[in-house]
Amino acid sequence: MKINSIQFLRAIAVILVVHVHAIDTQEAFSVSHQQKFYFLENFGAIGVDLFFGISGFIISYVANSYFGAREGVDFLKKRFLRINPIYYVASLLFMVMFCFFDKFYPVIAVLNGLKDTALMLPVLNSQKWLAPTLIVGWSLSYEWWFYMLFFLLILCRVKNKALLLLLVIPALVVIGRLLHPTDFRLIFYTNPIMLEFLFGVIIYWLYRHAKVATGVAAGLLILGLAGYVYNIIYGFGNISELSSVTGGTGSLKRVLLWGLPSAFILAGCIFLEKKGVFARLWNNRFGLLVGDASYSIYLTHYTLFYVLTQVYIQTGFFWNPDLSILVHMVLAVGAGIFFYLKVERPLIKLLHSKPPVQQPPVRAAMP
Repeated sequence: MKINSIQFLRAIAVILVVHVHAIDTQEAFSVSHQQKFYFLENFGAIGVDLFFGISGFIISYVANSYFGAREGVDFLKKRFLRINPIYYVASLLFMVMFCFFDKFYPVIAVLNGLKDTALMLPVLNSQKWLAPTLIVGWSLSYEWWFYMLFFLLILCRVKNKALLLLLVIPALVVIGRLLHPTDFRLIFYTNPIMLEFLFGVIIYWLYRHAKVATGVAAGLLILGLAGYVYNIIYGFGNISELSSVTGGTGSLKRVLLWGLPSAFILAGCIFLEKKGVFARLWNNRFGLLVGDASYSIYLTHYTLFYVLTQVYIQTGFFWNPDLSILVHMVLAVGAGIFFYLKVERPLIKLLHSKPPVQQPPVRAAMP
């Protein structure tokens, strides 16, 4: 069963991320009304928090019934094939564009970026931060940490995975808060941002085991949207900055200000769809397409904006600032959909295709 509200929210999440990076591109050349509208300038980064909640729900939805080593390995294999090959292709595309425009960039920096891209999870004791070749890949490192936690539950044949995650993830966060680690690996594995995946897990449990009234679902959606509006009007400090999240200094504040409202919106939409409310919205064809292509859009828009920035620098041309944000967003979504249709979807189909079974040769009957 496909939950279309999830695809709709994935579309919203990636559009938010594209918006914040479109403003970043624009403000290097001009001043727009959007960047000066209250605290809208960096608010689009909240799309990642919405993605984290969605991931917690989806992984629980598709893999809650997995048990044992064989199904655990199958789970990791499916996650790797779904996430990594496309990520590597997109990272290679960015690296090619980057080296083309900046021929004097230190080779060692490129190699370090490739190392962080390939490993995904911090395992080296010399690592001080997440620095993948494609910077938006930082969020995939936390995705993989959540996958590994879920894999361990599958491996241990845990029946009530939601309950154990409800204990394990907060316990890791508490350990981090008590120890105040300086080793980046410990900072990463105890980062409070992981609580946002837990929100999705809890929503899945409620989806399976609780009856949520339409009024309650609508209230959750309204509460989440109100939280978004509050952040835009009253601000959120520096929690939008990458170092604030990966360094752990602003993660807990981000969970409270961004993670909770995103979880309310996620829960509200899912339960409303379950009740048959807003069916036309969830089944909008363009929204579903953008949702399906959201991963490709997320991975490619940064490269597109980098190339556009270099073109603007070399030509001295730039658009009207507010118009440029809209144009760049349309281009990013269009390019991401193209990448999805021509690269991601064919590649996934290829990777999941089974080799033809070789039939034994037919021997002619002896006369």
